[in-house]
Amino acid sequence: MNTSLLKVLLFTSVTAFGLAACDNQGPAEQAGENVDEAIENVQEQGEQMADDAAEAAGAEEQGTMEEMGESMDQAAEDAMQSAEEMGESMDQAAQDAMDAASQQAEEMGDAMDEAAAEAERKVNDMMAEEEQQ
Repeated sequence: MNTSLLKVLLFTSVTAFGLAACDNQGPAEQAGENVDEAIENVQEQGEQMADDAAEAAGAEEQGTMEEMGESMDQAAEDAMQSAEEMGESMDQAAQDAMDAASQQAEEMGDAMDEAAAEAERKVNDMMAEEEQQ
């Protein structure tokens, strides 16, 4: 009977700490926001390229093909820069999320160890009381 009480106390403690840990979603949310921001940047670059191409087409009417080529080259360079920044941002967000998850796992392990020690202490107290009776 004492063993099953210990199991119930331990299970309850572990479940409580596990549920409490589920509330901390900061790094994952941050990573998602960084990905969303990067996607928006790429979309904006695409729109900018389209605008630049339209501008270049207007320049062609004026007879300057070179201006159109330069404008398209600049738009391509801007898009590449944005893609590189997006990759760096995603790498950093992933690293931050992994660091936070690792720290959270360590904290959960410590909390579970403390809960198990407390449960064991309570069981030992109960068994000592039972022996005294």
